[in-house]
Amino acid sequence: MTGKALREKGFKEIVGIEVNRKIAQKGKLYYDKLIIGDVEKIKLPFEKGHFDCILYGDVLEHLVDPWKVLKEHNALLKLEGVIICSIPNVRHYKIIKKLVFSGTWEYTEYGILDRTHLRFFTLDSIRKMLRETGFEIRDLIKRPSGAKWLKVLNRLLKNLIINFLVGQYTVVAVKREEAEGSV
Repeated sequence: MTGKALREKGFKEIVGIEVNRKIAQKGKLYYDKLIIGDVEKIKLPFEKGHFDCILYGDVLEHLVDPWKVLKEHNALLKLEGVIICSIPNVRHYKIIKKLVFSGTWEYTEYGILDRTHLRFFTLDSIRKMLRETGFEIRDLIKRPSGAKWLKVLNRLLKNLIINFLVGQYTVVAVKREEAEGSV
């Protein structure tokens, strides 16, 4: 669906990586190049500075070493190229509530504690990971979720508790100049 949406928006070159062969076959017609494989195990056939933008839509939390992938892909971005990431927030109040009051950390079929997630992030750890891999955050989208009274309380507290209400962050980060050649 991502490739289809990008194609409909008129993007000129769309490259995708998909680990699941069946899903890749369904989406193939929307990509100029669709690589089937594990992003952590393949060497991408592109020169340094090839891409303007790389999307990580619910990807980084599934990787053994997202830091390594981000560093490698940093080299594939043009100077001032951007990455767009959507990353679940393990600091969400529902996760904390269950852990603190029930002592439970139960994996689920989907969501923040999706059983396929290997890494868990808070906003601080996202910032640190991106900084360490040569990126600077330019935009951060926080969409609070939860009970209406919590959203009202957050507004009254001038966003003091928003990071406990965000289930997933969307981050736009730019390749830092000093990261050029550091990979």
